[in-house]
Amino acid sequence: MIEGVRASSLGTQPIGEVARVADGVHQLKLPVPLPLRFVSVYLIEGSDGWTLVDAGFDYPPTYEAWNQAAATLGIDLAEDVERIVVTHFHPDHLGAARALQERSGAPVMMLEDEIEFSRRIWTRRDGPEPFIGHLVRHGMPCRTAVEASSALRSGLALPEALTTLRVGEKLPVGGGSVRVLHAPGHADHQLVLHDEARGVLYAADHVLLKITPNIGLWPENLPHPLARYLESLEGLRGLNVNLVLPGHGPVFHDLDGRINELERHHEERLELMRTVIEDESKTAFEVSAAVFRKDLSIYELCFALAETLAHLDYLELTGRAERIEDGKIVFRAV
Repeated sequence: MIEGVRASSLGTQPIGEVARVADGVHQLKLPVPLPLRFVSVYLIEGSDGWTLVDAGFDYPPTYEAWNQAAATLGIDLAEDVERIVVTHFHPDHLGAARALQERSGAPVMMLEDEIEFSRRIWTRRDGPEPFIGHLVRHGMPCRTAVEASSALRSGLALPEALTTLRVGEKLPVGGGSVRVLHAPGHADHQLVLHDEARGVLYAADHVLLKITPNIGLWPENLPHPLARYLESLEGLRGLNVNLVLPGHGPVFHDLDGRINELERHHEERLELMRTVIEDESKTAFEVSAAVFRKDLSIYELCFALAETLAHLDYLELTGRAERIEDGKIVFRAV
């Protein structure tokens, strides 16, 4: 995919450091023990305190970076935090929210359905077997599936109290307000925040530059995640946005241009996968092995499979493939 949208000169600080990206808005790059290397969280200054957008991964380097950023900006994390907005349930965004809440006493806010989903995922008691079974049915070898379940499905300590946000709600932030928008695909109940007056979009993992958000089909997903993602992308087109602040990768300015690129990427990926299953039916794991690079970690292997499944599901939804269940699940082009 040819990428024409350029990165901004803003937000180029090293991992672990904080930098101003707009008036009263600072980006902190928190390290994560994942291939992405860092997650970007945002600190927004207001007359009544600071709003934090996302929290980071629950491990010591996260808290070291928070402490350093607070010292740089003159923030007392125990006294000056007004609210913590978490965009979605993934551990690099939600993981440190409990510790930050315990320290600050500030409410942790998420979409209502994402609160329920987070509790179901991170406090589940049904054991690893359903997830392992899902992976094996889609072609992953059993031994690999057991390793994957251990790597991806460990628990996460949630904040004691979670406060509900609703789609369309306006939050007073930084002397103005941001509107809460639903942005499904990467997570069913992910939110993004739009500051229309200033033309800023806190884009979470919905619209990224240089990399594409992982749009995966997992056993707990609502149906057709890629279809819902593409629809939600179109819903952002034409918004008053001149600064996109993502959860990963560079800050950028051309939202509509990046939407165009992402739509082209997914259509190219769909056609590639359809070609793989054109002459012979294959499991999603076999398709992912043909489409993605070979040296994937166990974490990346699972996300590649989930992304492949989302695309094969979309091919079926749009009449370009059929799903056949006979023990294992395979897909064939039509």
